[in-house]
Amino acid sequence: MIETALASLERLKNVATELSGYEWVRRLLLIGKASRAEKKVKETLEEVKESKEEKEKTKKIKKQKEKAKEAKEAIEKVRELTLSQYESIQGPVVIVAGGCDPSIEEQMKAYRYLMQESFKEYEGTVISGGTKQGISGLVGETGEKYRETIRTIGYIPKLIPPDATVDRRYSELRKTEGTGFTPMEPLQNWIDIISAGIDPSQVKVFGINGGMISAIEYRIALALGATVGVVEESGREAAKLLQDEKWVDSKNLALLPADAMTVRAFIGLGASKLAADIRKTLAKEIHEEYRCTKKDSLKTDDPAMADWEKLPVNLKESNAQQADHIFEKLCQIGCTVQKVTDRKIRLLSFTEDEVEFLAEMEHGRWNVERLLEGWRWGEKKDTAKKKSPYLVSWSDLPDDVKEWDRATVRKIPEFLAKIGLEIRREV
Repeated sequence: MIETALASLERLKNVATELSGYEWVRRLLLIGKASRAEKKVKETLEEVKESKEEKEKTKKIKKQKEKAKEAKEAIEKVRELTLSQYESIQGPVVIVAGGCDPSIEEQMKAYRYLMQESFKEYEGTVISGGTKQGISGLVGETGEKYRETIRTIGYIPKLIPPDATVDRRYSELRKTEGTGFTPMEPLQNWIDIISAGIDPSQVKVFGINGGMISAIEYRIALALGATVGVVEESGREAAKLLQDEKWVDSKNLALLPADAMTVRAFIGLGASKLAADIRKTLAKEIHEEYRCTKKDSLKTDDPAMADWEKLPVNLKESNAQQADHIFEKLCQIGCTVQKVTDRKIRLLSFTEDEVEFLAEMEHGRWNVERLLEGWRWGEKKDTAKKKSPYLVSWSDLPDDVKEWDRATVRKIPEFLAKIGLEIRREV
């Protein structure tokens, strides 16, 4: 389908300058072709690994080589469109999209705290619009504040509209050939990302509000397999995704609360998976603590209250992801772990401030996990419909529910002691 569309465009090449949007469509198709080709390479690699018979494996290897060649050619076509005067983009990458219209300037300023707290510990590249207006301006301000850890790249047209001001606080400004802001800018940042060898599925797009350009950004990102998180309450195009039947049920779309810890977890401070045996041991301990904490407050027929052996696979994985995140939490409060074999492990006690901070982190992580599994906010919990009243900001969570997270993080020293690890504070 993409090849057919590109062939049709090629026949119109001689009149391209007279066709509004011709170049946008061509670039979008080339990006889509390269992204799809890369996915095919991964799929065929998996097929090779799963092949058991030698004859079948040889056939799969040949197919994989063909797909790799196609992918290389498709990516080279995209690389021809890169802004070659700039250095290659380095991952990890977060694209921030949103409202930049001067008419909503004051409304967007309300998200300053959310932006700065969300990116406080982030290390990587942040891409946005490159002007001082709205969300783009908040990115410039945030990048300036955390200049040692964040590299901000702004994409701006060659001719800036009179109501926009270039933001020199960005680490780098990249100019397209556009006149005024158009889809050319988000398309160009994807061209540069793919040309840098970064898998779109590893890119996060964080959205607040937004107009037509943001609407395009959100949908391009979803189509390429990036993970998109929008602040639902921010309105305009972010909220309209809820009404878009083609995208609202996308597995890589999260409707985020305006909560810094949730956004932090979303943009990927995250954690790598632990070794399988350690992961399972910690996950079981976390689950048992969950059952003890909630045995008086939840129905006994709740699937989350089942014994470990009877626990649904998705809930086992939820506990395992919480286990993965333990070391990220400890890092945030200046703690490390050490293996102890020659003496009894000393159990560290967290301060109440640390408990509150870690519990808030855990709630943010849980929010993102649930939202990316298709859960949505609802007045009452409904497992079948994936509704929960707890998918809210930490500040809006009832205190008795907060206590569930507090109880779990207080037990972290005991969880780790089960696998011979002792927590200590960094000097």
